[in-house]
Amino acid sequence: MNSALRNVVVFTLVLLGLYVLLGEVVTNISGGGGPVAAEGINPEAGEAIFWGKGKCSTCHSVGDRGSTIRCPNLGESGPLALPIGMRAAERVGERQAQGATHIQTATDYLVESVAFPSAYVVEGFKDEMPEAYLPPISLTPDEIRAVVTYLQSQGGEVDASAIQLPPEVMAAAGRQEAASPWQPYMQGDPEAGRALFFDLEGKAPCAKCHMVNGEGGQVGPELTDVAGTRPPQYIIESIVSPSTEIASGYESVLLQTADGRTIDGVMREETDEAILLVTKEGEELTIPQEDISRRRDDVPSIMPDNFSDILTVKELHDLLAFLEQAAGVLEEGEPEARGVAPALSVAARSHPRGRLQSLFDFMRDTVPGHAAVPLGAVVCRASG
Repeated sequence: MNSALRNVVVFTLVLLGLYVLLGEVVTNISGGGGPVAAEGINPEAGEAIFWGKGKCSTCHSVGDRGSTIRCPNLGESGPLALPIGMRAAERVGERQAQGATHIQTATDYLVESVAFPSAYVVEGFKDEMPEAYLPPISLTPDEIRAVVTYLQSQGGEVDASAIQLPPEVMAAAGRQEAASPWQPYMQGDPEAGRALFFDLEGKAPCAKCHMVNGEGGQVGPELTDVAGTRPPQYIIESIVSPSTEIASGYESVLLQTADGRTIDGVMREETDEAILLVTKEGEELTIPQEDISRRRDDVPSIMPDNFSDILTVKELHDLLAFLEQAAGVLEEGEPEARGVAPALSVAARSHPRGRLQSLFDFMRDTVPGHAAVPLGAVVCRASG
């Protein structure tokens, strides 16, 4: 091989190596290189589900991976300073002392945490984790088993054979095809919803406080996956009545200062010296503790509560469709075409927010031109 050809070969190999290296660097910077999709009941498959379909990372971080604070960190920086695989063993005695005699092992506790999160809520957090085997997440029994093995692997012993799922989870798997989740009857326009969401001078400037896909404010919860973890009823009520349930970490506080100022906002941090607040305009304020004369923690959400007076029925559906599209759960076509009956099902009636279905039934049956009717007018007529 002559020297000229050898130089070309060497140059090509070096260039190829630099290209591969650059690709690796870009992937790491952009947050890529996450868990590769895996199959089966094992920690690798569970990891992919935890950070993907299961939407667990919407509320949980694991050590320094993730940044959410709504639910306990599942790594060593979480409660008891133990990763969840070890922490679960410590929780067994606590649950038994509370009368949960069915919790005999760390795996039993992990299964309960995923299947029935309301059974035990860690002190300092709210009961707001959805049941992952129900819509809209709808994990299958094997997917739940995989997630449990992933949690076991965080400091504990992985043993898939020890996972015994409750009958409710197994029964739900058989009902998934037969029972459709509650959905509003009107098909919203996700593009119109997006325009409404990001119009900072419009009727519902949601992006002043909320972020979707990296765009928007950070005063309120990030909403990219909210429709993937919460049913439509929850989202609708959060828009119409935002103080009904406030996400952990976003509670409002009202302060009165020694010089007579009244300040409200979401508390980001509190020390012995000062409180860091974020106002609904997105402004960060540091208030020295010595300047605070009065404080109220149990106050309504700083999110406006008059959207039922501002938005029409159609605009509400447009916002809902946008959030469903962002979470990857938007189904095309009219509800009848999707097999979703507008009438109330038994499950919808038993849901604490089932009354919202009655609102939509009322709109469909009795309100002429319902799409353009303000929500407030419909609510008054439905409840009158």
